[in-house]
Amino acid sequence: MDIQEELKTFIEERCPCGRSHRILLPQVLVKNGALRELPRLIAEYNAKKVYLLADTNTYAIAGENICKILSSAGIAYHLHIFTEKPLEPNEYAVGSAIMHYTDDCDLIMAVGSGVLNDLGKIVATLTKKTYFIVGTSFMDGYASSLSAVIRDGFKVSLPSKYAEVIIGDTEILKNTPMRMMQAGIGDMLAKYISITDWRISHEITGEYYCERVADLVRKTVRLCVEHAEGLLQRNEESVKAVFEAIMLCALSTSLSGVSRPVSGTEHNFSHFFDMRGLEFGTKTDMHGIQCAVGTLYAAKLYHKALSIQPNKEKALSFVHSFDFKAWSEQLREFLGQAAEPMIALEAKEKKYDIAEHEKRLEVVIEKWDTVCRIIREEIPAVETLEAFLNLTGIPKTVEEIGIECDIHTAFKATKDMRKKYMLSMLLWDLGELENIRI
Repeated sequence: MDIQEELKTFIEERCPCGRSHRILLPQVLVKNGALRELPRLIAEYNAKKVYLLADTNTYAIAGENICKILSSAGIAYHLHIFTEKPLEPNEYAVGSAIMHYTDDCDLIMAVGSGVLNDLGKIVATLTKKTYFIVGTSFMDGYASSLSAVIRDGFKVSLPSKYAEVIIGDTEILKNTPMRMMQAGIGDMLAKYISITDWRISHEITGEYYCERVADLVRKTVRLCVEHAEGLLQRNEESVKAVFEAIMLCALSTSLSGVSRPVSGTEHNFSHFFDMRGLEFGTKTDMHGIQCAVGTLYAAKLYHKALSIQPNKEKALSFVHSFDFKAWSEQLREFLGQAAEPMIALEAKEKKYDIAEHEKRLEVVIEKWDTVCRIIREEIPAVETLEAFLNLTGIPKTVEEIGIECDIHTAFKATKDMRKKYMLSMLLWDLGELENIRI
């Protein structure tokens, strides 16, 4: 797949969505032996010294070899290896990455996947330096213009630059641990839900939406599903196809300017698992695995929502009896201190305001047939998703991955994490939040 060719049609004056999709596209090099291209690529950016970020695992996987390649080419570098296990993208890690940076470095290069990439992007953003990422796994954050970090115990997405160059050496990628491959697939399955949330929000709230971006994401998901078996068999053609599809999907956030195409209800499930892990020391799993579980939960809830017959009186009665103070206490019990920013957010959002609810409810009732059509168009049957998860060996429940969490509380809380209209808010508007359960 030629990513530049795929995106050519977007680089035009105006899109039917009303926006111009003009972005600086990264170079994406995916092939066997791609690491050997690093000296040439570094020279293209006239860089003299590299700030190299890795952890103990990614240094062994690729970092040590990169150091040898740079040394052989006469390219200076300053290496910082994180030894924390697990490495969390929190204030300490960000501070460590910044404090070990030296002013004579003019190119930032991270070696790894999620956390290391997020840290590398933040350093590159703050220093205004060129950024390279050498991917060691399959995930969409490499080409994203956001960094997922933990601030005051709360998972937030901070604007950051995305890489000028993304390296995927298939010799490294095909040896990715099976669990990490499954996580990459799981994160792509999440797009079934994120696109659904996005389309429904567009209909109900008038939020910006681009069908061309959404269709690009659908295409990448189809490619990943088609090549999933080959990926898990470590077929190099499938490895390349999946990695490129994930990069193309990730660029949808830059094309649209929002995270909506790639992150919705299912991601919030995963974020809550992580936040509870930090607060209470409970078990967590890889983000993509948690997203796969969240995707199946959200799919079940969406399909159950198809049985709803909107009832205005029922919805108004539910909302008028809603006790935000009592719900805030539930959030505190569920998330600890991490609940406080979510509770404070309501003062700004006012999503529970009765007058605002009445306006939304009118739209929801008017467009309910459209909402149901979107659900049927976007989300595969639950049985289809379960069969695919069984085929790929990806877990389907929190019990399978050892996460202790009341799933219905987690689902209800998804509406409180970000200013995003999604399934839980839709069910709240309809007065059905306590009735539609997994």
